[in-house]
Amino acid sequence: MQKEKRILFLGDSLIEFFDWQKCFRNVQVLNRGRAGETVNELLMRVPSEVAAVGDMDMIIIMIGANNLAMEDYSFLRDYEKLLFKLRQAFPAAHIGACSLLPFQFPWLAADAVKRLNDVLRSLSENAKVDYLDVYAGFIAAGEAEQICFQADGVHLTEKGYGRWIEVLREYFTVL
Repeated sequence: MQKEKRILFLGDSLIEFFDWQKCFRNVQVLNRGRAGETVNELLMRVPSEVAAVGDMDMIIIMIGANNLAMEDYSFLRDYEKLLFKLRQAFPAAHIGACSLLPFQFPWLAADAVKRLNDVLRSLSENAKVDYLDVYAGFIAAGEAEQICFQADGVHLTEKGYGRWIEVLREYFTVL
């Protein structure tokens, strides 16, 4: 009998506030998102998560929105440490680091998220982690602000989650 695949979702409220199991019924989903969490906070809780969840087949990460909300652009070093720590803890797992989304913070330069995502792509490659370009799916739609985000410019509507799920489903099929 084949063992059921296990996917761990880590990150902030974008992870926590969605029912991932509903979308991926053929696997066991562990949703370990925490609203308000920053990259550093996730980095600090990785050891306890590793101990709590055991072996995983796949890990999906979405983190960084709260850093941007606090105008903290120095999170990239911790993000790199996070990726290496997860790779070390789960050497056989497929790890997918999701790009930052085109958040609607008024203080962000128009190209800030794109530039940060370029760095995240490079950090992912260095850590031997898959980079999942969710940002491109939102930008390609051309109407991200109107239909994908709630009024706060950060949290997602059902349409927004739908765009993200498309990227994840595509990623799962190539594995």
